[in-house]
Amino acid sequence: MLKRKKGAIALLLALILAHGGRAAAMPTQTWQLLEATPEGFRLEFPGVVEMQEPLVLDLPTGAVVLEGVIAHYDNAQYVFAFGDYPEGGASPLVRLAVLRDHMIQDTNWTLAEERSLPFWVYPGQQFTLFSIDEMITYRFYLVGERVYILGVLQDSRVDLKEEIGAFFGSFGVIR
Repeated sequence: MLKRKKGAIALLLALILAHGGRAAAMPTQTWQLLEATPEGFRLEFPGVVEMQEPLVLDLPTGAVVLEGVIAHYDNAQYVFAFGDYPEGGASPLVRLAVLRDHMIQDTNWTLAEERSLPFWVYPGQQFTLFSIDEMITYRFYLVGERVYILGVLQDSRVDLKEEIGAFFGSFGVIR
């Protein structure tokens, strides 16, 4: 049975809250490669990767069923999800904007950064949200009809730019 979540940051917060809330300190661990040829991606995670139940995001452009994983590592939580975006008349950029707006809409978190960030020839974007003590950085990519979502929740007082860069930079599409 698929869980339906509405509201901002539904994907990341649903996965995080299911594991006790805030990012917790974890001992230093090695990075793990997660590669799924039929699903078309590869990505390296710090810490231990845990599979999550499928999640449905009800968007104005149609429901997106997402498969996802989470890894807890060094005061942060790394999340990855993917699913097929419903076909429709909306352009890829509009579909990414609708997904971003869904992630933002029902929170009191502040949008601090947003930029277009294509992945090769595919549209993408990155944005960061802040709350009082934490921040979430997302990257979305739309490759054909498949959407890939990468996110990192961290304490806003901790500088994890290198680790986040390594996580985001390890993402690749397999054809």
